[in-house]
Amino acid sequence: MSEHPRGRPPLPVDGIFTEALALLAEGGIATLGMRALARRLGSSTSTLYRQFPGGKDELCTRLAEHMMSKIVAALAHSDLGGRWDIVVERSAVVTFDVLHSHPHSASLFAGQVRFGPMGLTRYERSLGLLMTTGLSASDAAAADHALARLIVGYALQSAEDTEESRATVIEYYRTLDAAQFPAVTTVVPALPEDVRSEFLFALHTFMIGLRDRADGSPGVAAGAHP
Repeated sequence: MSEHPRGRPPLPVDGIFTEALALLAEGGIATLGMRALARRLGSSTSTLYRQFPGGKDELCTRLAEHMMSKIVAALAHSDLGGRWDIVVERSAVVTFDVLHSHPHSASLFAGQVRFGPMGLTRYERSLGLLMTTGLSASDAAAADHALARLIVGYALQSAEDTEESRATVIEYYRTLDAAQFPAVTTVVPALPEDVRSEFLFALHTFMIGLRDRADGSPGVAAGAHP
């Protein structure tokens, strides 16, 4: 007996995910509805619900896992260096860039996420690496979660960051009275070019603190630092 005896045949899952990400890019998580996705696919909502019985919640969960698979693949094909801190920092940049390349996809990770196989793979590797530095289990978990929130937070903002919006803000700052706002008007020419630049600064600063934390941990793994 056919798995789908009635209605239209199932749609290719990769195609569903591609169109779902396109919907996300257009308007964020609010635009990602089953009806809107069905229209975009030229299909029916009943066909989608047969493949995603849990509706939008299931779609978002599986789409998050799809994005995680892209992140894991990108990490596997990246030169992450050898030292633990370089690996952590470069991995964060790769992860940010994958999310940034799919606007609003970071919203899939904005809440508490129950990881699928790919997410668990990344989580396991990250925690394992952090614990080789001598960090306690609780510190390693806290560091991983803080780093994830840093990445997701900036990736969420990057979806709204445009040259036009940034130029508008800078132009507003330039109209301020320098006598009343000397610090603001002084830094305007030195403002970061985009959210990615701000993220890199925040990440670098985070890593300074994480290295110090690892250095101060008892039993730091031999060879963890040059």
